[in-house]
Amino acid sequence: MPHKIYDLKEAILNLRINDALKICEEMLMSETDVKDVFDAISQAMDEVGMKYESGEYFLSELIMAGEIVKEVLKIIESRFKKPKREPVGKVILATVRGDLHDIGKNIVGILLQSAGFEVIDLGIDVPPEKIVEAVKKYDAKIVGLSALLTTTLPEIKNTILELEKAGIRKNVKVIVGGAALNEIVAREYGADGYGKTAVDGLKICRNWIKEMS
Repeated sequence: MPHKIYDLKEAILNLRINDALKICEEMLMSETDVKDVFDAISQAMDEVGMKYESGEYFLSELIMAGEIVKEVLKIIESRFKKPKREPVGKVILATVRGDLHDIGKNIVGILLQSAGFEVIDLGIDVPPEKIVEAVKKYDAKIVGLSALLTTTLPEIKNTILELEKAGIRKNVKVIVGGAALNEIVAREYGADGYGKTAVDGLKICRNWIKEMS
């Protein structure tokens, strides 16, 4: 079934949603190993990320590819009572307290899900205590914090301090992103990583999971 893997990858890569859904259905009806479907998705999103970084794709294409993958995953989930793929890792996402922006966070969430992560999105204006509670509840190893406003930057530090107070900071990697941040500021506030773009964020999270395994 190598050609079908290629066909699905190309359909996602070229943003042809109807073709992608049809090919996925055909693969599952022919009893293709669902791992092959996931391989095609992974290959496609890797190439989408490269096209975005090179400037060939824009934000709209990045989002569209992620949405196509979400629809493909829905088809897979409808076919199996139990998921056939264990999540590669769990990530808590949140826009920090006082900040109501979520576009960047949502894009990161789409890409992470497409790459096989389980994403627990806490939404916007999230207090540190709620983030700590979620890390404990889901045993997540990565926390992604978004801050667009400079006035909310201290909440990143507050959240990290709360993780330390709870005694779980050493077990969690914290990645941050948003217009108000850069690499230097992220380090000053105690974060482990900074994602300038959603693709950067995905790469960092993937590398961390590899290091942890």
